[in-house]
Amino acid sequence: MKLIAASLALASVLGAQGLGLISAESLKAKVSYLASDELEGRNTPSAGLDKAAEYLGEQFRKAGLEPIGPGGSFFQEAHFAQITPNPEKLSVRLVTGEKALELAPDTASVRSLTALDLTDVAVTALPEKGELPEVRGKVVIGAANVYGTEAGLTRLQGRQPKLILLVAKRKGRSLSTYLDDAESGQAPVLRIGNEDAFNTITSAQNLKLSLHSEAPKIEPATVRNVGGILQGSDPALRDQFVILTAHYDHVGRRPGSGDQIFNGANDNASGTASVVEIAQAMAKLPAHPKRSILFLTLFGEEKGLLGAFYYTRHPLVPLAKTVAEVNLEQMGRTDDKEGARIKEFSFTGPSYSDLPERMAEGAKAEGVNVYKKADADAFFARSDNYAFALAGVVSHTAVVAYEYDGYHAPDDEWQKLDYENMASVDRGVAAGILKVANDAVAPKWSITTATEPYRTVH
Repeated sequence: MKLIAASLALASVLGAQGLGLISAESLKAKVSYLASDELEGRNTPSAGLDKAAEYLGEQFRKAGLEPIGPGGSFFQEAHFAQITPNPEKLSVRLVTGEKALELAPDTASVRSLTALDLTDVAVTALPEKGELPEVRGKVVIGAANVYGTEAGLTRLQGRQPKLILLVAKRKGRSLSTYLDDAESGQAPVLRIGNEDAFNTITSAQNLKLSLHSEAPKIEPATVRNVGGILQGSDPALRDQFVILTAHYDHVGRRPGSGDQIFNGANDNASGTASVVEIAQAMAKLPAHPKRSILFLTLFGEEKGLLGAFYYTRHPLVPLAKTVAEVNLEQMGRTDDKEGARIKEFSFTGPSYSDLPERMAEGAKAEGVNVYKKADADAFFARSDNYAFALAGVVSHTAVVAYEYDGYHAPDDEWQKLDYENMASVDRGVAAGILKVANDAVAPKWSITTATEPYRTVH
């Protein structure tokens, strides 16, 4: 027993030495570059985002991590498309029994990479609750409030339908342009906002659809996730992974007078810099953790978690072997509207798994507290961890300040961050990651209704 205790004490000391390399000055240097005017707000896609990706790849290379891409590359390249639909060339007709409903173009919008031309095609109505019917290769229709969420669409797309119709009583906001994965192979989505159509699907029998739309304008866009791997030290566990992520994009420029570059220092140059800083410190530990760690910075969070969803469709390490994912957001500001956050951070969805509690145990050793925000569960689906959760991976986002002055505003500048506190919190996060990577038992979802979509991934 004395030998075991001595070994644990030595491991603690060595871990502290390595994590001590996380410094305020180093974090400031990283954030001040990522949030500089030179990068013009890191919109997805943009030249500024590309510059950030190159910088991050070089940082991971200097850390000595293993590259994630081919030929020694630290990039996961994704081929997206900037889509501009042609709503004037859209016609939709629903027929059930003797009732025919012609929909005006301003009550419908379609997301598709190709032209669509369907005439009197049978439509399968989706149940509001319970198991989905067999939908592979079929045109399906369901209520937007049930199937139009990211969770609902992910569930549906996984069953490979031919076309998805989502119906609401009123038309929602449609985008004049949007980004989409040009290689996803996912079904087109038609959204209808019309009360008659909504009432029709609730009692539809022998429903048929006619749909005609022209191909949208497509501009290719190459974007990249950036990361590296720290190989685990235990032969029995090194093929299991913990992933530490942050999104490195922001919202770019906005037209107007004055300073209209949205630099995104706290959101989320701070999380990105933290991932790199923690990676560089862990790479210098005398002994690597037992499990492997993938450090990953993601594009397109501000456009709909695009980089995270792309990764879960094209994982670099098996999702079944990924025991946990921790996403970092807004790590540099302490001036939360609910009160100052000094040497503490919080998790979104803290009741959804035992991962926050495990991380808290590690952070405590570094003098960092994990606090519980009363409504933190409500933030669970608002960052990149959500894409991983929908893929079945136990995942949460770590946050220092949830709400602060300057959120998504031009004055989210690097000078406003507390880098000493950021370094302390990052050491706490790193200690938590080490604990999860070394624990024999992997984190588990809580058995609740809220976690059912994540626990029951096919």
